[in-house]
Amino acid sequence: MHLIITDNKKPQTNTDKSPERNREILEIILCFFLLVSLIFILDLAGRFLPIDGRWTGVPVYLLPCAALIFYVGKIKKRPLSSIGLKKFRLQDIPTGLLLGFGMFLIQQIPLLLMKIDYSVYAMQPDPGYIIGTSLYCFLYAGFAEELIFRGFILHRTLSVCRSKVLSVLINILLFYAAHFSAMQFVFGEFYNIATNVLILCICLFLSRRKSIVPLMIAHGFYDMLTSVLLPLFIFFGNGFSPH
Repeated sequence: MHLIITDNKKPQTNTDKSPERNREILEIILCFFLLVSLIFILDLAGRFLPIDGRWTGVPVYLLPCAALIFYVGKIKKRPLSSIGLKKFRLQDIPTGLLLGFGMFLIQQIPLLLMKIDYSVYAMQPDPGYIIGTSLYCFLYAGFAEELIFRGFILHRTLSVCRSKVLSVLINILLFYAAHFSAMQFVFGEFYNIATNVLILCICLFLSRRKSIVPLMIAHGFYDMLTSVLLPLFIFFGNGFSPH
């Protein structure tokens, strides 16, 4: 006689990740809602108060950045490397500058094909504006936007969706929505944002270190090229003389 022992316990399904997944979805929503709320409040204030738009953007982005760093490091007890904020290395500088210049060249292709008049973008050299805007590009667009969107939001979205394609699409839409109040609803603006976000995400996925530091440098340098260096180049290239 053989004694057959059977285990009547049903296999357990792993549902432990559901609360964490729901928490991550909530984190994405709250992060984006906080950012958009600050943008809306300061944009509204700028319509009634003589506020320089460059510097209103600094608290808009640095406040959520400080909140994210505190939340990830102190509340979640996770290293900041978990959202891509890794130790700075010297090679991040040339990598970021090269990437930013590549993004700039790609953005100029449709403009050149449309044969737009670049002279309308000419800007007289103003040292105060050049220095202030350059710092603004790296602090506001470079550090803050990359930490929020390609750092926190993208990593959380990847964890929730388990799909790089869907995560990038969500990142593009959220990034565009965050800039919507400052832009016209035209294809050119969406093209700029979509291609930039796509390039930044692909570079992050392909990098071995998975660090957002080169992306911060690239984003800041790209904005500096479009906001400062290109207008100055057009100004002097067209033979304008400073007053």
